[in-house]
Amino acid sequence: MAASVEERAEAFATFFAYAGSYSLAGDEIIHHVEIASVENWANTDLVRLVRFEEDRITLTTPPLSVGGTIQTTELIWERHSSSPRVSVPGVDDEMFAWPWGKS
Repeated sequence: MAASVEERAEAFATFFAYAGSYSLAGDEIIHHVEIASVENWANTDLVRLVRFEEDRITLTTPPLSVGGTIQTTELIWERHSSSPRVSVPGVDDEMFAWPWGKS
C-alpha cells in the first residue's frame, strides 16, 4: 500500500540527513558536513554534545528555535549484543562500539 500524497509530503518536509567526516573534541563531536538534504548545511560544521555510556552513544543538539519553541534533539545509538567492538582514539574501548568503524 502506497503512502498518500499528503503523507509523502509530510515525510519529505520533516526528514533531514547529512554525511561527511567527524572529529571528537572533549564532550563534543563535530560533523564536517560534505552533503546534506538541507542545502545550506553542506560545507559547514555541525557541533553536537556526545555522551558515551556503557553500550550507548548519545548526540544532543544545542538548543534551537523551532516554530518559536526552544528545543534540543537527541539521537541515541545502542550497541547490539552481536556488534563487534572497535577502537576509537581517546575513548575507552569497553564503553561502546562504532559498528561502522573508525573515522
